[in-house]
Amino acid sequence: MAIPLIIDTDPGVDDAFAIALAARSPEVDLRGLTTVFGNVGLDLTTANALRLLAHLGRTDVPVVRGFEGPGGAADVHGEDGLGGQALTLPENPKGLHGEDPVRFFADNLTPDTVVAAIGPLTNIAAALDAGIEFPRLIVMGGGLGIGNMTVRAEFNFWADAKAARTVIRKGNPIVVPLNLTQRCIADTEFLANVDPVLSNLTGTYREYLARHSEQNMSGREEGILVHDAVAVAEAIVPGTLSLKTHGLDIDDEGALVEGKHQVEVAEDCDWPALRAFMEQRLSV
Repeated sequence: MAIPLIIDTDPGVDDAFAIALAARSPEVDLRGLTTVFGNVGLDLTTANALRLLAHLGRTDVPVVRGFEGPGGAADVHGEDGLGGQALTLPENPKGLHGEDPVRFFADNLTPDTVVAAIGPLTNIAAALDAGIEFPRLIVMGGGLGIGNMTVRAEFNFWADAKAARTVIRKGNPIVVPLNLTQRCIADTEFLANVDPVLSNLTGTYREYLARHSEQNMSGREEGILVHDAVAVAEAIVPGTLSLKTHGLDIDDEGALVEGKHQVEVAEDCDWPALRAFMEQRLSV
């Protein structure tokens, strides 16, 4: 049976690759996208989710508009979140399914549903606070001793630190941190072999990474980081990532710190094999 999957997302170039990976994987029953502010504001992330599904031929997948949050936009993926290419994607004739992600989770979670949260955790925390339990929750975010917004804080957790704390304490998540995803580089050969529409979204993101390579990615080969797709790959094929339990919590800036909450953290993967899997699924 296909894996029921809901993606909570803030598209975002790397979100686009993650959504496409799920949409084009026969193992997945993609039940919906819930949107959240993040890489850009909520209006744009929601519009981008709708357009991406239309491009992927998946207008059957409902999109639910989620919540704005306290943090600012990431300012990485261009003004529209998709490298200036959002309006080149087709409009989605289905429009929004709703504007209440908590109700959507309540109505659609079954004992075998996986939720992949690949943006700030505002929607997920609201659902947890409402008493909703996630059977399997995979979160892309955080870093063990590293960050990309501050020295220690990663963007998704930094953007809504309170929500991240709720998820670590209540959500029993699998955390896919920067320590792993920064090693997962989709190089120029990969980008040449995948859906050219997806590849064309990456210009602004690649320029950002090039500008920041001297800060924390010295010697990194040319390409893009597919943070979110790494997390979604674990949802599609459980066991793709090697997990280890850590005692963690979240401080006020959204940084992962040592704590009493037992959390599974993805520490490693066979990146060449995972890269080949993504390339095969994302080609056209």
